Amino acid sequence: MAGSNSGAAASGQGNVLLWRGLLLITLLGGWEAYGRLVSEAWFSRPMLIFARILTWAGDGLGGHVAITLAEMLAGLAIGIPLGTVFGLVLGRLPVAAGILRPIIFGLYSIPLVTLAPLFIFWFGLGLTPKIVLVAIVTFFLLFFTTFAGVQTIDREMIDSFRLLGASRREMLRKLIGPACLAWILSGIKVALPYSLIAAVVGEMLLARAGLGYLLMQASQQIDMTGMFAALFVLMAAGVAIGETVNFIERRALRWRNL
Repeated sequence: MAGSNSGAAASGQGNVLLWRGLLLITLLGGWEAYGRLVSEAWFSRPMLIFARILTWAGDGLGGHVAITLAEMLAGLAIGIPLGTVFGLVLGRLPVAAGILRPIIFGLYSIPLVTLAPLFIFWFGLGLTPKIVLVAIVTFFLLFFTTFAGVQTIDREMIDSFRLLGASRREMLRKLIGPACLAWILSGIKVALPYSLIAAVVGEMLLARAGLGYLLMQASQQIDMTGMFAALFVLMAAGVAIGETVNFIERRALRWRNL
């Protein structure tokens, strides 16, 4: 019975991959056909885009990707733990949460693009302003999801832990943290594409390297193929990051399928 279920699951996954491949081929084929009918000054097509990516690959594309990913990962390393801890703590302190919530929402409502020039002015032209942008975006997203997760914990379970003599630290480590794990992982999944956006926005405003720099350079030269090529690389990076997080989530929450 288990073997038949696993075989059916594998067959279903194979069908999904097949349909994805057919859809991708159809979209790219239609795009290529349409691109041959219009001027390259205003549009591009997949063959030219892939050729440009291959050209970039031999001319330092890996370095640009590495810089963007380094900014992203450094910002995530700061924003994820801070946002998670603040969400867990304020979720258990309703008075403090009531006082700080309007301030946090006010800060979160500031558009990301308006912060980038300020951080560049403060921190210079290096990696630091992009890392700070990513950290801020990640912090808010993890804070809100973790805070919401704490609010969903059953009050009777919390009271039971208290009756058993659990300290605040024990409750946080043995009840609140594990109960919020799915929320935290969900917040990370949401934060990853936004962290990539934050890094690219910072690079587009003022940088000498990175995928955002390639995109801005192509736009300044009205190079449609270059712009699409940079967007394709960004999309591929986003898909790879998303699939990695999905794998980690399945491993961390595999108990849900038992």
